[in-house]
Amino acid sequence: MTHEAELWQEFDKAGVPLMNGGRQPSLGNPKVGEPVYTSVAIVWLFRKTASDLEVLFQKRSEKVDRFPGKWDIAAGGHINYGESVLDAAVREAKEEIGIDITKDMLSLAVTTPSLFANNILREFICDYTGHPDNFHFDDEEVSEVKWVPLEEFDDFIIKNAKAPLAEDVEIRSIVKQRILSHGDN
Repeated sequence: MTHEAELWQEFDKAGVPLMNGGRQPSLGNPKVGEPVYTSVAIVWLFRKTASDLEVLFQKRSEKVDRFPGKWDIAAGGHINYGESVLDAAVREAKEEIGIDITKDMLSLAVTTPSLFANNILREFICDYTGHPDNFHFDDEEVSEVKWVPLEEFDDFIIKNAKAPLAEDVEIRSIVKQRILSHGDN
């Protein structure tokens, strides 16, 4: 499906999908106070190395309209109309960084409202240890990827990431703790 043909799934305040035909992306996220919400599936990829845990970040292309050239989470995007959150996470990883992950590789880290709009963030972690770095960026949203040691995670985000990610200290902390707990297994 092309981005132009997508319709975003709308939800009520409790996160229940509304079967109302979807939302045109051109409308953007619902504003705070609107009676509907949209939802984003986010995938944080991490891997274990001999000496550390590393987290994958993607650099947004200079061609995108929002936060060009800024670093971001490995993959993420809106849930399409009629799509499950897990299917959206798998699709976004394929679309943005060209990898094939499965739903059973995903572990929910946190579900939280966005600080900036009526948007529900559903953030997953995915252990990518042992998988090849065969990343490719076919849709021109991403220009490069980078593995960052977990010990540099906060510093890297604060200095390099797009504003919403850099400003959300609570989500960063939760995701980091979930990666640490999974990395110990």
